[in-house]
Amino acid sequence: MARLIKKYKNRRLYDTEKSQFITVEELQRYVIDGLPFRVEDSIAGKDITNATLLQIFVEMEAGPTQLLSPEILRQLISLAHHPMSKSFKVMLEQMVSLMEKQMQANPYLTDFQNANDAWSKQMQQLLAQWQGFFPK
Repeated sequence: MARLIKKYKNRRLYDTEKSQFITVEELQRYVIDGLPFRVEDSIAGKDITNATLLQIFVEMEAGPTQLLSPEILRQLISLAHHPMSKSFKVMLEQMVSLMEKQMQANPYLTDFQNANDAWSKQMQQLLAQWQGFFPK
């Protein structure tokens, strides 16, 4: 069962299982450790997990190691408004899930070239599948 985190107006996060306030960095650690959680607005009870995860991601992107280029961000924004965005979302989730499983299976991957080749092959398959949705 997912841990419940309540977010208060003052932006403080309260872990109901630990019965204490936590920092955004601690919440980021939950993500990295694979600890399932749900973030809820303390007053309205509304699920704000996505918004909170995006906040963590934005703070990470503002740091020295950026994962996404401006071009990728532009493309994601455009794709989010495309009529087939739900299909893209499913394919993207599958691709990231597969990549995560591969990394978990071999966390001390030393053969970076094979990993890079596997990643490139998966990306090519994803793009081919996505392009297949559009008539030529």
